[in-house]
Amino acid sequence: MKKEKFTKTLNVSRETLSNFCEYEALLLKWNKKINLVSKNTISDIWERHFLDSGQIINYVDPSGKRWVDVGSGAGFPGLVVALLLRDRKIDCDIILVEKNKKKVFFLSEIIRKFNLSVQVVNDNIESLEPLNADIITARAFSELNKLIEIALHHRKKEGICLFLKGENYRFELDKTLNYWFFDYDVLNSLSSSSGKIIRVENIFKR
Repeated sequence: MKKEKFTKTLNVSRETLSNFCEYEALLLKWNKKINLVSKNTISDIWERHFLDSGQIINYVDPSGKRWVDVGSGAGFPGLVVALLLRDRKIDCDIILVEKNKKKVFFLSEIIRKFNLSVQVVNDNIESLEPLNADIITARAFSELNKLIEIALHHRKKEGICLFLKGENYRFELDKTLNYWFFDYDVLNSLSSSSGKIIRVENIFKR
């Protein structure tokens, strides 16, 4: 049922749905060897991970843009976004940044398997020169305060950030606003009643 919800909500083609089924199988296989996702969520990949990641394409225009995904891990949200954008025939320069080498191997395997035009950078995001991103995303990577600092360094002046957060989003937001000025919207998640997407623009240090 959750697979059908994902397909219907994001209007996924049959071919792309088949890709996601293979993605799920590879994730289950690799997760036995390396910790890609929590065992508590492994039975809910379609909603907890695929839909949660994929929904963010509704809140930004990625056409012709540079999209940087921070701490990509098992490919959430970056690789999910890449598959969905190809499904919609939208060209976007996607860069995944992940410092864990084992997770980079997994990301590279998915990219090879589905012939995706995606770059993986095996490094710490804080060690990199500015990536000049039009769009920056992160999920389960760091607190908002740290994400804003990273975004200021790596985004273009007009860049947009989409950060997936859980039930503690309000605490993180209030804490972060003590240190930074930024415009933001809090968007309801399609995958969780307690989840939120924080869309950020125009960042300035207080």
